[in-house]
Amino acid sequence: MRTIKDKEYATVIGYGLGQYYEKVKEELFQIMTLDFVCDRKWENSDKKEYDGIPLLKRGELKNFQKAIVIVFIGSTWVYETVKRDLDELGIESVHVDEVIGANCNLSGAMLKENYPNGAYEDKRGNKIYFDQSIPEKIRVSFQGHNNVLQVGKNVLAGNLYIRFGNNGICNIGNNTEIIGAEFYVSDAKIKIGQDCLFSTQVILRTHDAHHIFELNTHQRINYAKDIVVEDNVWIAFRCTLLGGAKIGVGSVVGTNTVTSGHFDDHRIIAGSPGRVIKENICWSRDNTEYFNHNSLEECKSQEMLKYI
Repeated sequence: MRTIKDKEYATVIGYGLGQYYEKVKEELFQIMTLDFVCDRKWENSDKKEYDGIPLLKRGELKNFQKAIVIVFIGSTWVYETVKRDLDELGIESVHVDEVIGANCNLSGAMLKENYPNGAYEDKRGNKIYFDQSIPEKIRVSFQGHNNVLQVGKNVLAGNLYIRFGNNGICNIGNNTEIIGAEFYVSDAKIKIGQDCLFSTQVILRTHDAHHIFELNTHQRINYAKDIVVEDNVWIAFRCTLLGGAKIGVGSVVGTNTVTSGHFDDHRIIAGSPGRVIKENICWSRDNTEYFNHNSLEECKSQEMLKYI
């Protein structure tokens, strides 16, 4: 946690008055106040204040001596752009998460080094439970409160990014291998079974990024839903599983499939939207670039036998 008291500042300015400001401002205001606020969207406005705080034009930032700018931006790439702009103006800045002590971004390497007991918890109620075999390249981003991640034993991940909103749960079973995937979970659960295999550019998303309402009633129609991937499932290249998806034991989801559907065990699912194209199958991790087997018995990898 970085506090403004680390150095003496004559002026404290908040920058970025969007959704992330509204989300975290109460946490900040419990420990400090802002002298001014600033946002590019008000550059051509006659508005004088926001939330009862005097509003500055962006060009006025450089007029202050011994000032610190607290940036309220949730998007990583937008924050990096804003920080570069402030750096070029010679203005010292810090992200609001550092000020309120919210450690939003973690990696498997950080978890192994700093939490040898296999348990992490922060002030927002976010928790991670993991085995010490957790892959170093797992990246976890907590954007909200009361989320839980559980990573089983001997999980392999070349590049896995898990982004939580609020009240999300993500469980990854033992011996699952994820070459490259992104999970987005909020107000629902992602459950990945044991002995699964994920290819690259795979996306699992329990929720839509924005609200959708029924036009006549103004009532929401796109609530978050769970995603369940049962044991021994192979998710192929560039698949997308959306809220509500359930993939049965021993199944294969083909390249470029998009689905939110429910599918029974030992199926091949393909297409957009996904549909069953073959029933009563099982699969092996044996690579067809190396081997050209004609029967299951020839395979070196025999995990599927546990699920037949």
